[in-house]
Amino acid sequence: MIPTNSDIGGEIKPLFAIPLYSNLLNRPFHEHEHQCFGDILKRMKHNYGNLISVNSQVLDDERLGDLKSWFMSCVRDYFANIIVPKYNVEPYITTSWLNHTKTNEYHHIHHHPNSIISSVFYINADENSDKITFHKDEYNTIDLSSENKNYNIYNSNLWSSPVQTGKILLFPSSLKHSVKSVTSNESRISLSFNVFVKGIVGGDIDKAFLELK
Repeated sequence: MIPTNSDIGGEIKPLFAIPLYSNLLNRPFHEHEHQCFGDILKRMKHNYGNLISVNSQVLDDERLGDLKSWFMSCVRDYFANIIVPKYNVEPYITTSWLNHTKTNEYHHIHHHPNSIISSVFYINADENSDKITFHKDEYNTIDLSSENKNYNIYNSNLWSSPVQTGKILLFPSSLKHSVKSVTSNESRISLSFNVFVKGIVGGDIDKAFLELK
């Protein structure tokens, strides 16, 4: 915990951080991966503001096997460095799908239920303009916000993160997020997936022990 100091000597400490994990693939897509993406994009349906794939298990396609292995290494890295579970749990991907957002389209504010962590991986993104926005899920009875205030980690209600092709983001599934209207001439294509666990969670003292199989 790294505190900051005010002008009159007051000390301010951030207490509960929300993690946003990122990593970069650092290789071009293989031809069979491009072919797989193209096949999935042929069967899309309307979502709120953009398109979503009919297939909700896209990572079951063997053509994406190398990508899925890399995704899982990132998921395990997230668990090892952020969650640090008490018991030996095994994370696994439950659902996976493609999102297609064209110019002037958007992705509505949402979160991912029935999941522990969620991910967005960018197949095609304009790093000069594309961003993902995360929203603080907190209700205040008094609105002290201002158009001209200086945003910081304590007073902000949202943060936007730039994205690029080949970048993966992992975050708690309860964290609300959205995409503003795309301004680029490039279609924004992403692969999302959810993660749950197998193994032992909770503890016996508080009677919260649970074995997930």
